[in-house]
Order: sequence, then structure tokens, then C-alpha cells
Amino acid sequence: MRHQLETARRSWRAGDWMEARTGAQEVLSAAVVARNAHLEAGASLLLSQVLALQSSFAWGHRFARRARELFTREQDPDGLSDAMLTLSYLDSALGNENLAVRAAEDAAAGAHGIARRPAAGLNYRGVAAAWGGQYCSAHGVLDAACELAPEDAGSRAAVFQPLANAGFTEVLRCAEMRMRGHRVDLSALSNLLARQWALVKEGAAGSLVSGSADPGLFLLEFASCFLASRTGDAEGADRHYLGCLRRIPRLPETNWMQALLWWARLERTLSAGEVLETTVSAARLVGAAEAGEHVPMKTLARRLAAEAQANLATAPSEYATWFA
Repeated sequence: MRHQLETARRSWRAGDWMEARTGAQEVLSAAVVARNAHLEAGASLLLSQVLALQSSFAWGHRFARRARELFTREQDPDGLSDAMLTLSYLDSALGNENLAVRAAEDAAAGAHGIARRPAAGLNYRGVAAAWGGQYCSAHGVLDAACELAPEDAGSRAAVFQPLANAGFTEVLRCAEMRMRGHRVDLSALSNLLARQWALVKEGAAGSLVSGSADPGLFLLEFASCFLASRTGDAEGADRHYLGCLRRIPRLPETNWMQALLWWARLERTLSAGEVLETTVSAARLVGAAEAGEHVPMKTLARRLAAEAQANLATAPSEYATWFA
């Protein structure tokens, strides 16, 4: 069973989430029958991570809690740390910001018998803050995570994950500013994306925690499409939108990032002043978000769609003046 679990973990790190799920389920069943608590914990954790990627957040949360319970009983600080990081991500997606922050901070500090994971804890602390609308706080901890990631993970490529989250945080901030009617400075987003593309060019786009870099690479294409759309770069927007289409098959069809495809399309069509396509994109964005369990994304999708409908008459030239 140990060999089978490690094989499933290798599949997970390689981005083969289907093989990882199958392996985790088989090991979990066998471990329960054999009453092997440690293997049950490991399989439960891996299964919760796969379910998180599939955006089955409530179901994933149950397995992550079980993993936390068993790793605590088995006195495994490393396993417990991984379980807390997973719980932080899941709670962020379920809209439980306070629980997400607490779990991430415990992992970062190494509290309550948890192995200390400063960079990873700060990374998920930033994710929770970003979805909670605390953008300054999110950027602060994500910047710290970027500084610590290479040493903590033993690889310079590990900085890509918190950097991708910082880029997406800046997208959320820019979107929020525009929805409030403020002018937006896109220079910070441009700089963050330039740093990410430099890592990709070097072949140094990795993951800080277990799993592949596929979600981060998709977020990079999405954020780049967002930036190009909002600066009137139609060619760049189209190029990065196609990049999103190339990247998204690496993720499950149920992943919440599927909604970002429609957000990217919404930005492109709104920038081009395409009334009909904007209306369709706004409706599909809301539909894709509502089909999933990502609570903050559902709220954001509805707000973006309402804003788009209110600005359908805005000409592309006027759209560009919303940004400094």
C-alpha cells in the first residue's frame, strides 16, 4: 500500500490528477480495512487535494479534516502541516476566511505540533486574504512567501506559485477598483506578470506545495489576457485567451477556473465594445461560477456581470480611460 500511495503522489505531482485520485481511493479503502491509520491519513490527504482541484470543496474538506485528525493521532508533524495547508485552501474557497487564515498561520508558525512551513503558510494566508478583499494584506504575505519559497522548497521554481497568486490578487484588486468607479494603475500587475513570464522562459515555473504548476500557469495566461484587454491590446488579449484555452484541459472540467475562461472572454468583448458577445459572456460567467462550489467566485461573477451590463454602451476608447 505504501508503494501504491507513493505512485499516486507522483501522479499528482506530475499533474495526472485522475490517476492520483484512483490511487488514493484504492489505498484509502485498503488502509481502512487493514486499520492502518497512517496510510489512511496519507490517502485521505491526497484525495482531499484532488477533490480541491476538482472544486469539490465540501467533500474535500471532509477528507482533509480526517487526515488532520489521523496525523495528529499518529504524531506526524509533516503530514499535519500538509493537512492544515489543504484545509486553508478549502476554507478559502468555501468562504470561511477566518478558518482559512487560522490554518495557514498555524502552518506558517509551526503551532500545535505542526511542522513549520513559513512560505507555504504565507502563500495560503495570502490566498485567504485576497478572496476576503484584503488586497494590501494579501500582497504583503505573498511577497514574503516569494522571498522564503526558494529556501523553504529548495528550488527557485517554487516562487512561481506565490507569485502567480500575487498576480491574481492584483487582478482582483483592479477589478474591485473599477467596479467602485475608481481609476486603476495597472503597472503593479504588469510587473508581476513580467516576473512570472521570466520564470516560465527559464523553465522555472514550479509549485511550492505538492501538485503541478498547471493552475498557476493557467492563472498567468488569464491575468495576461485581463491586462491586455484593459490596456486595449487586442492582439495580446487574443493570444493569451488562446493560451487559456490550451491550458484549461489540464484541469478538471469542474475546476472553478473554468469560470475564468468566461471572465477573460468578457474582458475581451467589453474592451472591443461587442454588445451581444459581452451579454453572452457575462451570462456564461455567472453560469459557470454558479455550477461550482467556490463561494467567493460566485459573488464576484455576479458583480462582474452586473458591471458589464451597466457599461455595455461604453466605447473602447472610453474603457481605456478608466486606467491610469
